[in-house]
Amino acid sequence: MKLFGLLFLVAAAAAAPGKDYIELAKGGRVVGGINALPHEFPSIVSLQRIILTTSSHICGGSIINPRWILTAAHCITESPATARFVAFAGSHQITANEPTRQAINIDSHVVHPEYLGGVNPSDVAVMHLVSAFVFNTYVQPAALAPVGYNPQPGPATLAGWGSTSSTNIPSMPAILQKVIKPIIDYPTCEQANGGPGNSPLGETNVCTGPLTGGVSACSGDSGGPLYVIENGVQTQVGIVSWGWMPCGSVGRPSVYVGVGAYRQWIDSNID
Repeated sequence: MKLFGLLFLVAAAAAAPGKDYIELAKGGRVVGGINALPHEFPSIVSLQRIILTTSSHICGGSIINPRWILTAAHCITESPATARFVAFAGSHQITANEPTRQAINIDSHVVHPEYLGGVNPSDVAVMHLVSAFVFNTYVQPAALAPVGYNPQPGPATLAGWGSTSSTNIPSMPAILQKVIKPIIDYPTCEQANGGPGNSPLGETNVCTGPLTGGVSACSGDSGGPLYVIENGVQTQVGIVSWGWMPCGSVGRPSVYVGVGAYRQWIDSNID
């Protein structure tokens, strides 16, 4: 994002007027992370844009049910209107032809009506698949946070194929990355983003540190999941939305859409 020096929206690189923000949508991997274990996160998908006969990773997403995935709205709106998308599930190394991978085209989507582009608390969308995923050991739906769930400060895990670079030049990993990050409270996040009245943050957002820098979501992670362990279950509590460039800058948090705040909308827009 450009708010990382520039905010990154995983699907775009355009700054909001008068702000130093950018969207996360186009990028590489988790900064400061390590390789995930193969199929450690069976609900994650690589959302890829198709150009002619090839596809390339632009965002993350998560499986809601066999025919629907959850992602960030800007992953859709920052792409050309004619863009075609495919979701890769069961992937670990997205550049390899893995036997566990299921690649299914997207035929429609629903963007939250309050998302007006750029940095926005309602940066959430659902996408419908042409055919259903087959659930198995490698492909599973996410356990979504319940309606109204507000994650408290504590450890959370981010996973994605976003940029691993701590500069403005992305470096994209082929292997899924993960990193444990601390959820920080809203006042701390608001202050780090310019303070009350000067921050693009909304109360439905969830934020992670560390504000000491070196660990961050980055371009290409947008739309992907933030998990906590709730009652022993890997539960998705956030959707990667935006951050600051360079990724991992000191004093700059990563910002997510709170799943609990939008769970009712998500449920009402899927079969």
